[in-house]
Amino acid sequence: MVITPDTQIQLVPNQSSSVLGKETVLLNYELGNYYELNEVGGFIWSLLQNERTMSIGDIEARILDEFDVEPAVCHDELMLFIDNLLREKLIEVLA
Repeated sequence: MVITPDTQIQLVPNQSSSVLGKETVLLNYELGNYYELNEVGGFIWSLLQNERTMSIGDIEARILDEFDVEPAVCHDELMLFIDNLLREKLIEVLA
């Protein structure tokens, strides 16, 4: 599957999250896995919780507005993060 800036993603059901300080913790009920997200990962997670569905391009723009990061680094790290969330079945791509 090719992920582009127009790709729409959303959270999957069967998970819960909680914010502890600057970290977000996730629990995937289906897989029984527990995850800790750093500040940027938690920011992305909160965007998806609030917006329900977002494009990769919109998420990237919001990160660039919120954090002091080079655009190329932001893009590369975001794509890696999205890939990890997909692999762990925490998000899904909308057709």
